[in-house]
Amino acid sequence: MFRASCVALSLGVLAAPPGVAATQDALYPAAQCAALWYGYGDYAKASAYLEGEDEAHATADGFYRTAIRLNDGAAAAIDSFVAEQRPLMALMIEAYIYGHDKQSQDLFESLSQICSDFAATQPETRIQP
Repeated sequence: MFRASCVALSLGVLAAPPGVAATQDALYPAAQCAALWYGYGDYAKASAYLEGEDEAHATADGFYRTAIRLNDGAAAAIDSFVAEQRPLMALMIEAYIYGHDKQSQDLFESLSQICSDFAATQPETRIQP
């Protein structure tokens, strides 16, 4: 069950939904990172094994604002993408934390690093000294 969900999730990460080719830069990695951290926060809220809901959602908000900026202020495609990916990200976190799924762990760690690297380059997500 977890593996099938993770395979579907990883395919969703790599392929943008139809009709959003013009927003590709905003979708990946910005909107994908927003979905990752919203999903993390959602799972943290429901889980006895994870905390950090507020911090994760605040991080997600920064990525969401970045995605909107990169999409010239248009939110519809970003909102749709995040709404589709957010529960998949929560499922991936659950598979990693609760199910000890190696594929989910690898995907989470990879996305986390991509998001961290990207965050350092964007004004909405860069940590100010």
